[in-house]
Amino acid sequence: MTHSKLITVLLAGCLSANAYGQTSNSEDDNATKHTLASGLTLDVEVQGTAASGDNAPLWLSSNRFGMGSTKKLSGYERVSLMRTEQNDSTRNWRYGYGLDLALQEGSTSTFFIQQAFASVAYKKLRLIVGSKETPLDIKNPELSSGSLSMGINAHPIPQVKFEIDYFSIPGTHQCWKWKVSGSYGMTTDGRWQEDFSKGTKNRYTSSHLYHEKRIYWKFGKEYVQKCPLTFEIGLRMATQFGGTSYNVTGRTMSGPTTVENSQDLNAFWHALTWGGSDATDGTEKNSEGNQLGSYNMALAWTTNDWMVRAYAERYFDDQSMITFQYGVQDHQCGLEAKLPKNKFVTGIVLEHISTRNQSGAVYHDQSASIPDKMNGRDNYYNNNVYDGWQHWGMALGNPLLTSPLYNKDGHVYFYNNRVKAWHIGLSGDPTKDIHWRFLLSLTENWGTYDIPFKKKELQQYCMGEVTYSPQWSKGWTGKVALGYDHGGVIGNSFGGQLTIHKSFNLVK
Repeated sequence: MTHSKLITVLLAGCLSANAYGQTSNSEDDNATKHTLASGLTLDVEVQGTAASGDNAPLWLSSNRFGMGSTKKLSGYERVSLMRTEQNDSTRNWRYGYGLDLALQEGSTSTFFIQQAFASVAYKKLRLIVGSKETPLDIKNPELSSGSLSMGINAHPIPQVKFEIDYFSIPGTHQCWKWKVSGSYGMTTDGRWQEDFSKGTKNRYTSSHLYHEKRIYWKFGKEYVQKCPLTFEIGLRMATQFGGTSYNVTGRTMSGPTTVENSQDLNAFWHALTWGGSDATDGTEKNSEGNQLGSYNMALAWTTNDWMVRAYAERYFDDQSMITFQYGVQDHQCGLEAKLPKNKFVTGIVLEHISTRNQSGAVYHDQSASIPDKMNGRDNYYNNNVYDGWQHWGMALGNPLLTSPLYNKDGHVYFYNNRVKAWHIGLSGDPTKDIHWRFLLSLTENWGTYDIPFKKKELQQYCMGEVTYSPQWSKGWTGKVALGYDHGGVIGNSFGGQLTIHKSFNLVK
């Protein structure tokens, strides 16, 4: 069955289901019963992208949880069945589940299970099992360039995650809150990495494991009359470990070697505590796996009409910059404002990003002849054993650090991770039916310390997008976007994107 025939069948089924649901509800309007199906929705989406140049414009393909292609011609048909915990917002016990499937053209896979999850929550506790899109911490997902550590740029990784949402410290009158979470999962792009690297001796990995943890504190209250000021600060850490690494080279190896990385209970413990060492370390020990994270903080003034927030993220790779001995030269700093309702601009984001320093240009491990360890050349998003901080070719962090999917040599490697950038995002709602946003990123790029560009490369990325959701359409939405890139990193391109979305409320 072709993609067009499949989407036609799905649409027909959705219309039938919607009509049936409306009939059933009309027969029993006064006896609505809350069940595990209450609030169930079915969404169908079709998207197509066409561009000139070698690649699609960056903001037409990035920060979409992997549902965007770098190819100049691409598209997808997507169907999802979802029930969110919000349907149980007044209850102690809350449940959610979802299945999100896509057929893709010009992408890393023809068929993709984008989301498949189940969640259960009791008061502040939550357990999530499966693959689920996770929103950005602190930042605006529509207007920000994304997170340096764990963002919204790549396909979600299937995980088992436990969370404790913000809970108040007793005696603080809701002015001091904590939240924590932790998860273990496994990546799904091993076959793609093998195909991408085929015919080369480049390193790639298969079925490696993933661990993530975070802790946040929040001080103050929003929406209060006297002083609606809050300060939020947190730490996020992640580790890639286990699995099989192919074509690995190291100090203890004579040539490219296949390495079966440890994934016993000790490996899980080392991922949690940032301990252990890799099989390739020899006598010069490092921590086990690819370990990274970031400090995140935000100061916000929030009322019913206004929100002004200043935020910062300080990224670290391994343990060299987890303390502040190397300063804060590498960072993402931002300012966000949400304005009172008007017909012009309602959202503004301005960010500055720098990843150029990476704790310095000099690096060597401690040895018998050199007793001092120098923690330079952190080589952000890259690792000598693992495929780096990516999933299905897209950076798990910020897309301004050029993703491996753009590489032409079959190497799952970030060739451009030393970047300085200014980024601006604007949005507005001129009418109830129309929403727009505009993104512009101006970047300076130096490549990496090990493989620097011959000269500093400039690159700009620009996108304008308009969304039309007519009140009379009962769930129909249309979206048109134009993107333009210019520079020496991923080249020049101009392209357009059309998205059509239909949402059905199956069960009230």
